[in-house]
Amino acid sequence: MDQNLVIRLLKNLWEFRKTTQTPFDRGFIGELLVLKQLLRAYKASNIKYFGSANRGRDFELISKGRTIQIEVKSASEWDKNKNPKWVRQHAKNFCNIIDKRGRQHVFPRKDYNPNLSWIFVDVRTWLERKQTNFFVLSDKEAKSSFYKKYRDEHHKVRRGQSDDLWIEYSDVKSFRDQRLRKLFK
Repeated sequence: MDQNLVIRLLKNLWEFRKTTQTPFDRGFIGELLVLKQLLRAYKASNIKYFGSANRGRDFELISKGRTIQIEVKSASEWDKNKNPKWVRQHAKNFCNIIDKRGRQHVFPRKDYNPNLSWIFVDVRTWLERKQTNFFVLSDKEAKSSFYKKYRDEHHKVRRGQSDDLWIEYSDVKSFRDQRLRKLFK
């Protein structure tokens, strides 16, 4: 992978977005922003990109004899204070949900993957100001935090049997990690 190619592609995507004023694939842009940051810190040969369509992980990073899987979640929405919010996330990624006669029963997941990290990327701020915010959570941190949120709040946004979960800035702000250092802690 070539870092200059990623930078050029991001520049072209930013210019395309500014020209058209039309939203487009925030997920791919978020992955490219993460890739750009990974290439700053790690050798390209240690990074595998699996693409947006792959379920379970977007990247694998090998360093110090350890393989880290990375799942990227991208936000192009802001709240009223211009903080990012990640809409339409699936709560089932973070908790167990059992539907009994139209009523959801929510339980914590205990299947933590010590080699999985979640990176939440604020794509909207990058599109508006060319600044990127990254928030890095271990699988255990993500499942623990978002289980509690969904358990306490899912009835507010639930439509039918939906497991929609809105992750807000206040849920991730303490996990801000601009250089992705937390991946190997």
